[in-house]
Amino acid sequence: MTAHVIGYEVYCDGPDEHTDCPESAAIANSFASRTARAVRADGREQGWTARHGGGRLIDLCPRCTAKRQGGAQ
Repeated sequence: MTAHVIGYEVYCDGPDEHTDCPESAAIANSFASRTARAVRADGREQGWTARHGGGRLIDLCPRCTAKRQGGAQ
């Protein structure tokens, strides 16, 4: 038997670097999205944001994006 990756899950990195997302948010599932880039595109349609920070990509749900933009960086 061979296992194949069929997609990616992207979850929220939380309102700041030291706090997990209070809702444990993840981008809604889509069988058509099989790459991380496609999943992040789905997330942008749902209000998610992605930015680079500390050498990695930081994904934020709409609620945590609002908290960071409100000065909780």
